[in-house]
Amino acid sequence: MADRKRRARRRARPRQAVQTERYNIKTLHEDREYGLYWYAWVWKILRPVLIFLCSFLIVIGMVNYGYNKVYDNYLGPVDAQDTARVKFEIESGQSVTAIGANLEKQQLIHSGSIFKYLVQFEGLTNQLSYGSFELSPSMTVNQIIAELTSGSQTNERTITIVPGWTCEDIADYLVGEGAIDSAEEFLTLCNDVDRFVGDSYALKAAQDAGTLAGRKYALEGYLAPDTYRVFRSASAESIIATLLAQHNSVIDSVYYAQDVQYRIEEDGSYTAVEGYESDLTMDQYIILASMIEKEAKPEDYAKVSAVFHNRLKHGWKLESDPTATYTFGLTHYILSQEELTDQNLYNTYVVSGLPIGPICNPSTAALKAAMNPDMDYIEQGYMYFCATDPGTGELAFAITREEHQQNVARYQQMWADYDAQHAARSSEG
Repeated sequence: MADRKRRARRRARPRQAVQTERYNIKTLHEDREYGLYWYAWVWKILRPVLIFLCSFLIVIGMVNYGYNKVYDNYLGPVDAQDTARVKFEIESGQSVTAIGANLEKQQLIHSGSIFKYLVQFEGLTNQLSYGSFELSPSMTVNQIIAELTSGSQTNERTITIVPGWTCEDIADYLVGEGAIDSAEEFLTLCNDVDRFVGDSYALKAAQDAGTLAGRKYALEGYLAPDTYRVFRSASAESIIATLLAQHNSVIDSVYYAQDVQYRIEEDGSYTAVEGYESDLTMDQYIILASMIEKEAKPEDYAKVSAVFHNRLKHGWKLESDPTATYTFGLTHYILSQEELTDQNLYNTYVVSGLPIGPICNPSTAALKAAMNPDMDYIEQGYMYFCATDPGTGELAFAITREEHQQNVARYQQMWADYDAQHAARSSEG
């Protein structure tokens, strides 16, 4: 009986169920560490690294974006595709602010202020040189600064004075080249004898002879044609002094030359050639040379000189067209009656002998021809010449008046056509 009761109680006793452990944060981490999530320790290492890398990339991106913005708007080239070189001038004593402003004005940099700050920050203010530089819109600010501090500037310019140019031609040319600011200032200086008389033999000689009065420009004829290197900062006065100094060299080499010329005889022997005897003064030779320069090409200089010397010897008027048009500032082949009869001291259709002064600035070759005319033409008595085709500059020479008139009749229509074409081109321009 007792055993049945014990068995009944044993059967009635409920079986103990399997108890599932409840998870909390600690047990969850422990299970992930040693259970299914065995890589949790790797994550603990990678997580801060990944966060740092992401943050770093974000910062780098922001910095890069900001730099590109600054570079494009301030430091980079104005136009990376435009590689054309342009001249940029820095004047002596010019401030960094002014230089930066001019660079910006010429569209070579984005900001003159940035240029100024960079130059000052890098301590390059005293290394900026004045002069002329070749810059490009494709250059960065730093490249431009490097160029302006490299000492590569050109402080000189080349000017070329062409034989036959007048003082007015020279003044216009120098203004066009940017060498001087005012043609009027230059021409005023060309009449300032006292300022330059000590710089020129010929000018001093003309002043001593009292022949400068009445001339259009006192310095006409004494500004030697040549190619010169002058400072970009040179004044009009300085340029004139340079041209006068070169003219002195020309006078030394021609007027004071002691060279003896020789002629080769048929038997091969050499005979000294006697120079043409003339009582012309130095200044008169320069005047004659200016007429020769205007009338002929170099190969005909000596022949034209012979004609003028023959006419002077016989007391004839020289009747040179360029002297008649000099005061009018014109150049053409068919002269008007007004020009032929104009009562001025340059017009050799009116005055006897040479004009009052040079009508241009002649070359060394023209001065040599004035002093050494073609002796064959002297001896044969050539008294006339005229242009043939104006396009070629060829001349036709004649001994008699009849022959000269025939030449004029033959070529006069060509002169008229040339003048008409020249006038048409001038009106279109």
